[in-house]
Amino acid sequence: MTLDQQVQPSESGTRPDPVPERCELRYDQLFGWSVRRRGVQSFLALERGICAVTLPKLSAGPVIARLAANGCAGPALVIPMRRGPHVALLAEVDGLIPSRSELPEDAEVLAWGALLPLPDRARRDAAAEWLIAPDPRQRWLPSLDAVLAGISARR
Repeated sequence: MTLDQQVQPSESGTRPDPVPERCELRYDQLFGWSVRRRGVQSFLALERGICAVTLPKLSAGPVIARLAANGCAGPALVIPMRRGPHVALLAEVDGLIPSRSELPEDAEVLAWGALLPLPDRARRDAAAEWLIAPDPRQRWLPSLDAVLAGISARR
């Protein structure tokens, strides 16, 4: 099962609220990100040129430090997975997405239609959290190539 399949929301019997949450409006207005709501959970829809590179949380520290040192740090989410917590580094698609065989073994690129759970301060059971929160003063995302270079350089 791919990471994308693991984080996809399941359809639940709860009805979504008719009024969007403030966070949904904030992500759309400040960053131009699409947010989808399924039941009580909000998800970042990876579209409009946004993708995410995921890797195990234990491997993410050096990558994030290298990206920050190079001026390429961007928002990062911690997402619980069956295989343990993973970090999703948000990036801008800047060309072709490499095939799975071209990526490091523990990395995966999610794009076009994948949904990442968003943190929700109002819910105690919300599992996702920002490791690096998006900053309205720095609205750009690092390029996918920069993030993949940061991951490859850790070896």
